[in-house]
Amino acid sequence: MKRQEGEGKSFLVIDSGLYLSLAEALSENGKNKVWYYTNTGTAFPSYKEFAAGNKFGHVEKVKSFWDYVEKADGVINFDVGANDAIEYIRKKYPEKCVVGAGKCERFEMDRIFFKKALETLELPIGPYKIVKGMARLREYLKEHPKQVIKIDSSFRGDFETLKADSYDSVKLILDNRAPDLGIYADEIDFIVEDQLDCKCEAGFDGFFSGGEFTAFSYGIEYSKNLYIGKVSTEVPPVLMDTLDAFQPLFEKLDYRGLFSSENRIVSEKESYFIDACCRGPLPLGVLYGRFINNWADVVYKMGRNEPFEIECDHKYVGAFALTSGWAKDHFTLVEIDNGHEDDFRFLMATQDDKGNYYAVKGLDSAIVVVAGGKTPAEVVKKLKENAEHVHAFGLENDEIKGIDGILEQIEKGKAVGVNF
Repeated sequence: MKRQEGEGKSFLVIDSGLYLSLAEALSENGKNKVWYYTNTGTAFPSYKEFAAGNKFGHVEKVKSFWDYVEKADGVINFDVGANDAIEYIRKKYPEKCVVGAGKCERFEMDRIFFKKALETLELPIGPYKIVKGMARLREYLKEHPKQVIKIDSSFRGDFETLKADSYDSVKLILDNRAPDLGIYADEIDFIVEDQLDCKCEAGFDGFFSGGEFTAFSYGIEYSKNLYIGKVSTEVPPVLMDTLDAFQPLFEKLDYRGLFSSENRIVSEKESYFIDACCRGPLPLGVLYGRFINNWADVVYKMGRNEPFEIECDHKYVGAFALTSGWAKDHFTLVEIDNGHEDDFRFLMATQDDKGNYYAVKGLDSAIVVVAGGKTPAEVVKKLKENAEHVHAFGLENDEIKGIDGILEQIEKGKAVGVNF
C-alpha cells in the first residue's frame, strides 16, 4: 500500500552491520520506523554479531527478518549477500519498495563472471589469467612479475586484492593467507591480471533503478580509504560509457540499489572497468545518509522504480575512515565533541543506555570522518579539522594528516576528462 505524502514510512533493513548509518538515516530523526536486522546464523552465535545497531539512534534492532517483511513499506539491502531474499520478496510483493542488487550482485561476487560480461559487451579488458590453486599461483608469479591477484569468490575476508611486483614481494603474504583457505587452497580459482598503467583511477557513485543510472557523485579514492567526490548528475563520458553498456542487463535483471564503479583511465576515450560494487561503497557510502537531504525519499522511490531527484547542499564531499587496532578485538568507546556529531558516521556501532557510542569489535575502522565543501581542497582541510574532534583508545589520527596527495590525483584526472 502506498503511503500518503507526509506520512511516516516503515523500513526493514537486512545488513551485515556495515551500513548502519545509512539505515539510521532512513528514520529521519524518528519520523519513519526502521527495523534493523543482522544475521547471527552461525553455529555458536556471539553477542558481537547482534550488537551492531542495538540501541543505536532511531533504529530498532530485531532478531527476526521475515516477521517484518510483509508489514514494512520498504525492504532494504545496502550490501551484497542476502540478495536471494531480495529477489524473492520483489516477486512476491511487486508493489513494495525493495532495494538491493538482486541477481546483479553476481557482477561483484563472481569475478570471472564479471570478466566474461566485459568480454561479451566488448568493453576494454586487460590481460588476465585464471590460475587454479595456491601452488600454481606461486609458480605463475615466479615467472610473471607485476601482477594483481584477486580471489574469484565471495570469500574476500580470506583473500583480498593483492598487488605483486614479484613473487618474493608477496611470498610471506601468501604463506599467511594459505591457512585461511585450508584444504581448499589448491581448489580456489585466482584471477591474475597485468598491472595496468593509467593516468587516473576514478569511479561513478550512485544508484540504478527504473532502468537507468542516477549519479550522486563521481570521484577518486586514495590509498583505499580517502574519497573526494564531485556531487553531480553529469558524469564524465569516460566513466559512463562503460556503465551504459551494462544498462540493458541491469534493467532486465531489475537492479534497484546502490552502485559504484572502479575504472582505471588511460585517456579521455579509454577506460578499464576493473571492479563493480553492487552495494554501498565503503567508507564513502556513509556520505549518502549524511549529505543527501532527502535520503529516505530517494531510497523509497528507488525501491519502487520511481524517478527521484537528489538534494544535496555541497559541491564536493569527502570521507576518511579512522582506524583503531584495539577496536578489531574489543568493544571500544568512541567520544565525539559536542557540536561535531554530524562530522562523523559509524560503520559497525552500538550505544549503551546512557547514549554513549561504541565501535563493535571485529572491525578496525572505528569511525568515518565526513565533510562537504565548495572545493576539493576545502573538503580535505575540513576532514583534517574534523578528525580532531573524535576520541577513542588506539584511534589512529596521523594518517589523515597526509591526505593532501589526493589533490594531485585530482589534477591528473583532468588530463583524461575527469574534471573536478
